Amino acid sequence: MKRWIKAVGTGKKGSRDLTYDETAAVAHIIARKEATDAQVAAWLMAERMKGESDDEIMAFIHVLRKYCSPIQSFTNSINCAGPYDGRRYFPITIPVSLLMASVQVPQVLHGGDSLPPKEGTSVKELLEALGVNIHVDVARWERVFSSVHINFVWTEKLCPPLSYIRHIRQEMDLRTMLNTVEKVINPVQSANLIIGVNHKTAMQHLIHILPRSGFETSYIVQGIEGSEDLPIYKNSALRKVTAYGDEASVIDPSMFGFSGDPLSERNSEQQKLTLQRIIQGEDGADIKNERDHVIFNTGLRLFWFDKVSSYEEGFYLAKSLLQRKEAAKTLNKWIEISHAEEL
Repeated sequence: MKRWIKAVGTGKKGSRDLTYDETAAVAHIIARKEATDAQVAAWLMAERMKGESDDEIMAFIHVLRKYCSPIQSFTNSINCAGPYDGRRYFPITIPVSLLMASVQVPQVLHGGDSLPPKEGTSVKELLEALGVNIHVDVARWERVFSSVHINFVWTEKLCPPLSYIRHIRQEMDLRTMLNTVEKVINPVQSANLIIGVNHKTAMQHLIHILPRSGFETSYIVQGIEGSEDLPIYKNSALRKVTAYGDEASVIDPSMFGFSGDPLSERNSEQQKLTLQRIIQGEDGADIKNERDHVIFNTGLRLFWFDKVSSYEEGFYLAKSLLQRKEAAKTLNKWIEISHAEEL
């Protein structure tokens, strides 16, 4: 491990990118617990300072996939890759995913307990608060997903090496290349992806990585706090990536009649209560902003992934699904089946 730390951490003049094979060797060393905590932290910090290459990131993705528990492929699903360090704002992607699942567009949410530097409220924490049982084995996970068309991957449970080094990442209190790797490790082999980034430079990195990671169609969005959720109060940069190339565009909510205010920060309990109200189909004035965000994002995804023929049709369907409480029906079925699987 020492020679790889030296290779990437010598400084501006002496450091170099590792080859794919060299980085794969590092990933195996870390995954097999053959490196000390200090060595893992040193390597991750040196990579952050040097700047990770595409080959280095790809090597980690491919190696860590090999350490994941075997799970059935669900290639027709959409992988919703949000921030693993949690959220401080209303998690739009949860009700959106429930609405998508209600029309049988399979949704894979994933993450774990929140990580630094943000340490916001995680999707895992919120789903558990809503009553979903995520503590299931692989076979049960597959049965739940096949029945409800939505489920949550607890990434560290499915990929133990990420669990081994969680405490190191917590102590470092910085983003590293693993923040990208864990979001696209994709153990269920979804062919479709929607992933959030904080800035456009991160988009450029992902353009080269995502097709090599096995995704056929990916949407990279500059969403709220780096999530896959687009705001209705300002324009958002968007990049569609396929094996044939990429296409850049800007989503202007006002073109579709949407406008609103920036979301307010909410603690975990406030996020849960707002989620419950939105999912139950409430339309009170005090949650109109959040509800409109859900309709907007659902409509976008319905069109992007070919469930409807236009954005306008997507927004209309999303509003109708909310009014018919389809999100609530899907959540209730998810809760019921996830717990029934324990029996």
